Amino acid sequence: MGHPVSAEAQGLRSDAGLLSFRFMEPLEEAVYLDQVRLLAVDHPANVDVYPNEYFASNPPYPPFKVVVSRDARPPAGAWDDHGHNALPELLAHRYFGDFALTQFQGFAQPHSLTLDLGEAYRGGPLWLLLHGEVEYFSANSMYAASQAGIEAISPYVEALTENGQWKRVINDMGFPAGGPRTMTADLTGKLPPGTRRIRITSNLQVYWDSILIDRAEQGAVRCQTAGSSTRAENALARNDKGTCGDEKGTTRLTPVPLVRADLEFHGYPLKIEGKPAGNVQYIYEKVSSTGPYTRPSGTYTRYGDVLPLLTATDDKLAVFGSGDEVRLDFDPSHLPALPKGWARDYFFAANGYEKDMDFYAAEGNYVAPLPFLSMGEYPYPVKKSFPLDDAHVNYLLEYNTRHMSGNEQRGYWFDYGDGR
Repeated sequence: MGHPVSAEAQGLRSDAGLLSFRFMEPLEEAVYLDQVRLLAVDHPANVDVYPNEYFASNPPYPPFKVVVSRDARPPAGAWDDHGHNALPELLAHRYFGDFALTQFQGFAQPHSLTLDLGEAYRGGPLWLLLHGEVEYFSANSMYAASQAGIEAISPYVEALTENGQWKRVINDMGFPAGGPRTMTADLTGKLPPGTRRIRITSNLQVYWDSILIDRAEQGAVRCQTAGSSTRAENALARNDKGTCGDEKGTTRLTPVPLVRADLEFHGYPLKIEGKPAGNVQYIYEKVSSTGPYTRPSGTYTRYGDVLPLLTATDDKLAVFGSGDEVRLDFDPSHLPALPKGWARDYFFAANGYEKDMDFYAAEGNYVAPLPFLSMGEYPYPVKKSFPLDDAHVNYLLEYNTRHMSGNEQRGYWFDYGDGR
């Protein structure tokens, strides 16, 4: 259980002055969506911004942060563990991964990528901006691999010290989750002085097509909400209307109010399997009403207005499954004007969980038990329970009334029309 990694936030669109998303589940999974947010991130046009995002296998998980980038540059050199020069692929944005696969989905033989940072590290900020994708392991493949004595090795980072020894400096760098995307890795203060080469090692099917090295100073974000200064992640999580900014005046964050959220059935978008494995695209407009998936049995959220469920992280979940989507409209009309020479980006954030139907996925065939913030682990022990105070019981009775047996008629073909 974790953040929904397969649900797709499809294209930011302007509709009658609103910014409109479609957050959908195209696979055989149950989604438990707790809160969605849209943040306007304003910054000078010569600055790039990235969310501090990566899939961490274990705590601590990445905290909210806007990563500022100026003059990010590719490494001076890049070599795989066969000694092949990988820099041309990175410069040309071509996926590469010259490593041997195993018979277990998502697992490869251990492999490394060595990077030349271009200059020796002498302290100060140092970030990697890595664009790539992963062929996901499944519960089935992870169990099968463990039976063969193979455990997943999340990418870790080593530094080549001045005495010629490799020293591990990060045990879990993370990997890009949920399709091709850019992840961040903070190496600030973690490298021995004088380090020029680092090495990333894993046994997962991770493919990169761009890596940039950034040394820009990062400012802590502070918010002014209700006349007081608070931590940015707390203020933004509450969806306050106040504006946040970093202490260096480089970025300005403003929540965009969510004004509409409707749960409905969309169908199954055309899926295109690219290369390398795991590089998947969905064509939202080319949709079939039938697909090759069933659903976990249980009670889902009824179709219609779910706005009250998605404005806070409060264990009141919009529960939906294969072929369903949430239409999300945000109102940007009250955003502050951009200063001269500035640009605006948007960060979309979702809090929630997902569960697939792998044979070895815990409770994979059922919607229940519902996850909740303080559960600690899933499935949670008998002594723990989903909140059943008056507010949550009323939520369950009002919203979660759509029962699916898992035996509903479904097709094993795709008949794509014009989307109507």
